[in-house]
Amino acid sequence: MTINIPQAVFDKYNEGIDATIESFGVICQLVSLNKIEVIEPAPLNNNIPEKNSINAHRVRGGDYERQNKIIKEVEVLTPIKLKVYYNPKSWINVGGNIQVPDGTIQTIGYLSDLDNILQAKALIAHEAINEIKELRYERLGEPSTFGFKQDRYFVCLWSRV
Repeated sequence: MTINIPQAVFDKYNEGIDATIESFGVICQLVSLNKIEVIEPAPLNNNIPEKNSINAHRVRGGDYERQNKIIKEVEVLTPIKLKVYYNPKSWINVGGNIQVPDGTIQTIGYLSDLDNILQAKALIAHEAINEIKELRYERLGEPSTFGFKQDRYFVCLWSRV
């Protein structure tokens, strides 16, 4: 026996989830790295470590010198609206009994923003409280889709940095 679910049911479900993201979601910031090459010749007495060109991509963080050029890493912040859950009891169950470290959060967002999430180095949760305390997280595992058709929303876990 086949059950045909009318499209109106899916539309109403999506409308409800959209409303919760828009109403209860907060503006977060995705942190991406942009590498800027400073062309001037590096001063002889600088404090910047030199990295071989073959190995420079493996070591993360900070400025470095390569072939008398200084490479600077600059953080780029991109705003994104996500629902953020700090309490594991409120999380969407994405499968099995998940054991996560303390300080882990779960975010829910639109699948259209997933590419930006995957390219981000970190997430600063709740931009409005940055002046009080910056809550920085890194992605914990891979995001997963959820919802009736799993074609509109994603869930992602983030671990405190």
